Amino acid sequence: MKKVLTIVAFALLLVLAGCTSQARSNARAYVTSISATSTEVQFKVELRDPDTELDSKTLVVRVKTSGEADVDQTLELSTATPSKTIKFTDLKMGSSYDVYVFGQKNNKQVQLYYLSATFKTLSPGDEEANPIVITTTEEFKSMDSKKHYALGNDLDFGNVSMMPLFTSGTPFSGSFDGKDFTLKNINITAEDDVYKSYLSIFGYASKSTIKNVKLDNVHIDNEAKPYIGIHYVGLIVSKVSNNAFLLENIEITNSSVTISHNRNQSVTNRNLYVGLVGGSMQGTLRNIVVKDSILNVEQNALNGVYAGAQAATAGTYVGGAFGLIEQDKGTGIEQIAVVDTDVNVNINQDKASLGTGVLFVGGVFGAYRSDRNTAEIYSNAAISVSHTKHANTASDKLDTIYAGGIVGSIIKSRLNEVLFNGELTISASDVLNRVHTSLVEGQATTSSTKLLAGGIIEVTTTNGNQVATASELYPYAWANKVNEVKILNSAAINFDGTAVDLSAFNVVTSAADFLTSEFVLSHLN
Repeated sequence: MKKVLTIVAFALLLVLAGCTSQARSNARAYVTSISATSTEVQFKVELRDPDTELDSKTLVVRVKTSGEADVDQTLELSTATPSKTIKFTDLKMGSSYDVYVFGQKNNKQVQLYYLSATFKTLSPGDEEANPIVITTTEEFKSMDSKKHYALGNDLDFGNVSMMPLFTSGTPFSGSFDGKDFTLKNINITAEDDVYKSYLSIFGYASKSTIKNVKLDNVHIDNEAKPYIGIHYVGLIVSKVSNNAFLLENIEITNSSVTISHNRNQSVTNRNLYVGLVGGSMQGTLRNIVVKDSILNVEQNALNGVYAGAQAATAGTYVGGAFGLIEQDKGTGIEQIAVVDTDVNVNINQDKASLGTGVLFVGGVFGAYRSDRNTAEIYSNAAISVSHTKHANTASDKLDTIYAGGIVGSIIKSRLNEVLFNGELTISASDVLNRVHTSLVEGQATTSSTKLLAGGIIEVTTTNGNQVATASELYPYAWANKVNEVKILNSAAINFDGTAVDLSAFNVVTSAADFLTSEFVLSHLN
């Protein structure tokens, strides 16, 4: 028994000896404000040494992860500067790191801080700076709504129908950088794919980025199953719900959208927002070009204008690029061109019990409700609007059309450096409530700068004569209008056989004599 007690006592002495050989201190370090990326981390280290036990304010900070060598850095603190931010680089992606902080007491190392799994570096796709690279159509169609992606090559979808990627329940909130590659031969045509409220490649987007991508031979056609509720349609994105959205450096060629809507002539769910690029938009939209494409819209029963919150968004919005720029949204909308593209809109008036609907249609925007100005806009689109009145529609139920070469209606913002040089034709079976149409904007309530039009408007009515509502280039009067609004020789407007007098506007020989935007001038034939 004595022998056993002796062994135990000896072991206890060894433990005590081991404990007393480690330096101990009341000093402590604290790690806060941790910010990690894929391969880097930075955080603040604070030293508290209330009893002045440490030999100096020099610390060693260590980060450690499994399978990798420890990384140490020296951090010099002082009484005047008891905390500093430290940064580690070249870390392993997607890894959990422990953090240690050491000081010196009586020439021995003392541990002042330790925390397991203090931070984790990000994996590819967790940040825009380190995107997941997509090289196949399967990878594209499997994108996560919150991740960041970049194209590694062109993608050919082989004309197979695909479903919109994201919905209002899981909106796209990551980023997609096309790296100037092309998405081509995409169809969204199958019944299960087209019967969606948000019909486009990306579907519904929130705070996100889509940039540097080309679309070629991309087509949406909902003939297989037309949607009957409120509908948002565009080739790239249908609806955007966050003003931090960014869409830039986009080119669309040889593509089309064909939409038939509200065939059951619903009373309450008839709003429609359609553009070749996007439906109902906000955020930053810039350097976007649509070429050699077609937009065909059949709307059965227009929605009317209501009071309150819906007043700015009720109706049908059709634009060569965008259907609607939303109320008081938009941070940088500029450099948008719709070139050699057709915009065709066919309206079938309500049943006799409904009516008083509103259509907004333009070569670039259906309606622009942003309170931010827009600049460098061009279109030579061929815009065609056909309206057929219901046989029993009462005179107080007639529809109203706002149509312009650039935009159907803009009521808060100004344009700068804008050119329309296409055609706008409106044919109606019967006289409508109002037809607001001008070569640049159908409706405007503010002044603008450097507007030029060389296009043609032709309005014809089968039964009766429409009353032209301020039909000219730009339907708003201000003191400097004749200096800011000019025409090319080709400009002409005819309302039911009567030519509109444009002699008040100065004629310029070529666009370059008046406009200075390189973006606009670069798209002229």
